[in-house]
Amino acid sequence: MTFGQKIKSLRREANMTQENLAELLSISPQAISRWETDVAMPDISLLPPLANLFNVTTDYLLGMETYQKDLRKAEFDEAFHKYWQHDDKEKNYQIALRAVAEYPGNMEYVEWLASAEYYVAMPTLDNSEYTRLLESSAKHYKLVLDNTKDSKLYSEALFGIVHALSYNQKKDEAKQYAMLEEDEEKRDELLCWCLEGEERKKHCQHLTNTKLNRFLSQLTFGQNSIDVYDAVEKILNIMFPDGNFQYYHNTLQYNSIRKAFCFCKTQQYDRVLEELKKARYHAEEMTKISHQKTIKFTSPLFSLIEEEHPVTDSDITDIDDFIRCLNNSRCFDPIRETDDFKALMTL
Repeated sequence: MTFGQKIKSLRREANMTQENLAELLSISPQAISRWETDVAMPDISLLPPLANLFNVTTDYLLGMETYQKDLRKAEFDEAFHKYWQHDDKEKNYQIALRAVAEYPGNMEYVEWLASAEYYVAMPTLDNSEYTRLLESSAKHYKLVLDNTKDSKLYSEALFGIVHALSYNQKKDEAKQYAMLEEDEEKRDELLCWCLEGEERKKHCQHLTNTKLNRFLSQLTFGQNSIDVYDAVEKILNIMFPDGNFQYYHNTLQYNSIRKAFCFCKTQQYDRVLEELKKARYHAEEMTKISHQKTIKFTSPLFSLIEEEHPVTDSDITDIDDFIRCLNNSRCFDPIRETDDFKALMTL
C-alpha cells in the first residue's frame, strides 16, 4: 500500500473528509488530495501529527515497518543458509525456532523448523528427546501440508513427514502419507521408508530396476557414441554379474548393433563382426525369454524380482528382427559376403 493509499484509508476509517483533515493540519484540501493520489508528499514536520492523529507510527506511514520485517526475514534466510552449509544442526534449529516464533504463519519457516528438528534428532542418544523431536517434526510437517498451496513446499513436507514418522517407528502412518504423493516415482521412493524386512527389500529392488531402465534410456537417447554404448554394457555387467540379463538382453542386442554401426563408419570391420556376434547372442536369448511366462532374475541385486511376462503369439522372433536389421543396413555391404557375416544371417 502506498503512502497516499494509507492516508486515504485512515481518513475514511476516521470518518473524515479531506476538508476535515486539512482543517486539523492547517493546510488546504488540495494538498490532502495530492497526497492521496501520490502526486506529492507532506512536509516531514507533518508526519508526527498525522501519525498521532490516526494512532499509527510514522514508520507505518513511510512503509518502514514492512521494510524492517523484510530485513528481519533476510537475516533469517541468510542464517539458515549459513548454518545449513556448515552442517551446524543445533544453531540451525535455534534459528528456526526464532523464525517461527516471529513468523508463525510462514510455512517455509515451519518446514525449516520441521527439518531442523529431524536432523537434530538423528545423532541424539537420549531416546525420550529423540522421540520428542521426531514427534514435533512430524507435527510441523503436517502443519505445512494442511496450510501450504505451494506444490514444491508440499512435496518437501510430504518427504519429511514420511521420514520423521518412519524413524519414530510409525510405519503405517508414514505409509498413508507416502500414498498422498502423486508422482509415481517419488511415491515409490517414499514407500521404501515405510516397509520392513523382505517386503522393503523387494520393493527397493523393483524401484532400482525401474530407475535402471529409465537411466539407460536417458543415457543413450540422442547419443551415437561408442563410449556411451560401452558404458551401457559395463553397467549391465555390473548389475547382472551372472549374465542372467532377462529382458535386458534386448537392450544389449541393440546396444551392440549401434556399436557395429559406429565401427562401420571407421571401417573397423573386425570390430563390426565382433559386435554383431554379441548382438546375435542376445537376440537368441531374447527369443528364449519370449516363451517364458515369468521373468526371474538371479543377480543378488534383483533376486526378489519375479514378474509375469506376456507370452507372444507372434511368429516373428528377435532373431528375425536381428536378421532383418542386417539385411536393411547398407553399411554392412563391405562384409556381407564373408563367411562370418553369412553365419550371422542363418535362422
